[in-house]
Parts: sequence; structure tokens; C-alpha cells
Amino acid sequence: MSLRRHLGRLLRAAEEDDRLDGAVPSSGTAASLPSTRTYTYTTEVPWPSLRKFAQFAYVAEQYGYRYAGLDPDLGGSGTRFFLFRRLPDAAERATRRREQYPDALGRGRLPGMRAWPVPVLTLPQVRGQVRLLHARITVDYYGALGRQRFRPLLVGLPAVFLLLLVVNGELHAAGLRVAGVLVAALLLTVTASRIFMRRRRAARRELLRRAGIHWPPAPVRDAARSSPHGACGPAPAGPRPPGRGGRPRRPGGGSRRGGPVP
Repeated sequence: MSLRRHLGRLLRAAEEDDRLDGAVPSSGTAASLPSTRTYTYTTEVPWPSLRKFAQFAYVAEQYGYRYAGLDPDLGGSGTRFFLFRRLPDAAERATRRREQYPDALGRGRLPGMRAWPVPVLTLPQVRGQVRLLHARITVDYYGALGRQRFRPLLVGLPAVFLLLLVVNGELHAAGLRVAGVLVAALLLTVTASRIFMRRRRAARRELLRRAGIHWPPAPVRDAARSSPHGACGPAPAGPRPPGRGGRPRRPGGGSRRGGPVP
């Protein structure tokens, strides 16, 4: 999925948020009314690169949605979902950006990006901001990966190889040696990757610390209602109100609830 297409999903969600909040009437014309509710947008990383996701996070903030880390309510889903919080002046930001970049969703220029449509490259004057966003995303992403349980692999991998040997009639000394070497190689690879992730995450946290940014932030719990277009943000305790279900669509979509590689 291209950055423009994913941005289009976010902007369609933002328009719906504006209508629900009364900031944009049905004609789609922005009004300068203050936001009275808090909305969020939740998405996976739709690209194999966290750097491109950092570019998306920068552009999203230009339209009024700021990156806020992992969604704490979807931490047990097995998939990493990232949260974007709607800013109070989101409607005004979106209106200004549409005037400045009228063809951003086509082949026009995106905020903070170079003029040519492909590839999307960051302008020098905003590279520092995108770099800090990339550092935050990396800290969150590797932190979520590091919390995945390692013990099941210690039991599961030998059991799988032993089962394969039994099924194929290779349960003898030579077959066991080969299986043992393969299991050891896989476990060493997983261990090395976890060490690499911890070091990379520590380096990114140090970069943020030098920039005066404490990340990840403490989780925020509030009762604000969130966007019907994301599996959205921290929700209060208790049953969810009726809406579009409780499971997020992938990517960049989801349900309403009361109130995410370098």
C-alpha cells in the first residue's frame, strides 16, 4: 500500500470525525469550531520499513493526527497496532494542508516531502523530525517484539523436528544429530535477533533522551470516545457501546469504542 493511499484512509476517517464532532457540516466545508471530543486512529505498519511509517506519521501530524505509540488496548492481539491521536486543531490543519497541497493524494507533493511522486523522500528541513518519529516507532516496535514469549520456542522447535523425524521414519542417530543442529541454529538466530533488537532499541532511546524526549510515555487512560475508523485508543472499563464490532480492520481501520523494519 502506498503512503498516499494510507493517508487517504486517515483523511476519510478524519472527515467522519469532523462530521461526528460538528466541525465539518455535511457539505464538507471546514468550520472553525473547537473539538469537543477526543478521537484516535489505529493502524498496523503497512510497509516493510519503519522509516516509511515514520514519514507517514509526519504527514499525518500535518493533517492533525499525532503519533502516540502502541495501542495499549490491543497489546494482547498478537499484532502491533499504533495509535494516532487527533489534535484539537485537526480540522483547521487539514483545511490548510488541502489548500497548500491540493493533489497530495494523487501525484502531487506531500507535506514535508520532495516534489516528485515516487519515491517519497523527506525534505532536508524536516529530516530531524522524521528521524525522531522513526526513533519513537522503533522503540515501540522492538519493545513489543521483545515482550513476545521466547520459552514456547524452546519447547516447540524440538518437538516439531522430533515429530518430523517420526513421521518420515528417520528416528535414528544421524537424523537426531541433523535435527539437533537445525534446532540449535534456529534458536541461536532468534537469540541473536533479540539481542540486536535490544541494542537498537537502546540506541534509539538514547537518541530520544538527548533530544529531551521521554519515550515511551506513560499509558493514558481516559473515557474519551474515539473514531469509528480505528480500533481506537484507550477505552474506559466496562462493555463497549454498540458500533462496528470490536476488531480492528487491517490496515488502518477498525471499530468504535468508548471513551501498531528499519
